[in-house]
Amino acid sequence: MRHLLPRNGLAARCLWAPPIYPINPFRRSFTNSRAHYDLSPFTCRLYKLPSAPSPPSQNHNSLATFLSYADRISLPTTSTVYIGTHYEYTVLESLRRYALALHRVGGRDDAGIDLVGTWHLPERERERAVRVLVQCKALKAKLGPNLVRELEGALRQAPVGWRTSQTAGVLVSPREATKGVRDALARSSYPLFWMLVERDGTLRQALWNARAEELGLDPLGVETRYRTAASELGSITTETTLTWDGYDIPDMDQVESELARHEQQWVASWGLDIPESEKDRLLDTVEKIFPQGHPDPAADGKVPKEHRERIMQALASVDRP
Repeated sequence: MRHLLPRNGLAARCLWAPPIYPINPFRRSFTNSRAHYDLSPFTCRLYKLPSAPSPPSQNHNSLATFLSYADRISLPTTSTVYIGTHYEYTVLESLRRYALALHRVGGRDDAGIDLVGTWHLPERERERAVRVLVQCKALKAKLGPNLVRELEGALRQAPVGWRTSQTAGVLVSPREATKGVRDALARSSYPLFWMLVERDGTLRQALWNARAEELGLDPLGVETRYRTAASELGSITTETTLTWDGYDIPDMDQVESELARHEQQWVASWGLDIPESEKDRLLDTVEKIFPQGHPDPAADGKVPKEHRERIMQALASVDRP
């Protein structure tokens, strides 16, 4: 039997007193950041990441646009559609803080999956990003181990691009994991996570099983940080955060910036000055001539001359009438 690792971000459940860390009062809230996030199709191709699925709704693609849409059609805030969709967008946007790039999915054949995406942890920002399938359970009722079995079923029916041995399942809920849920996670042969994310997007708990650590996630950790609230003398607030080897995980904005920088370096390594519209053509040619993998650049940042000449000749031959 696999034993669930003691990765609990709730101080009340810890058997030890977690260290106290100061919280940056100016930390960003992703709930209020950009309206929509997508790695470009070229970026996904270059790093062999699964393409973003088609959005399940043409009326909204972020929390802000959903709130506007709900107000426009007078959608009751107590309806299951409002509560569920609001929570999914909240989770999607708040987990960007921990380098998760997520997209909403839905429909009759979604296998119960609410979000899909990639987890760009340190050392795994590009080709080795972990694929994730997420189920959001914004339920008031007590959550049982049946949800873990449901997530396992979703992993067995993963969409194209997520059918790999590097895909993890994530259950997210505003309620704490019960003993039955924790035991089911520990027994599972699938890499599974549980995250308690409040309705405002605050992470309060993170658990994962031994199978998840086999994905190479040993450095992943949880810390509970404390601070005294400025508005209430003596009032202590807590924040749970995910860490990598003891350090904060770079957020998705930082990851996207790094991916864009590396992408520019890759194009420049071929010694070509090409417009954005020609990047796909360059990548097509490189993959055709070097099907076993792209040549590595030399110390000067350029691919060896003989390889560059082959690519330039191939591109020129296509241009000839």
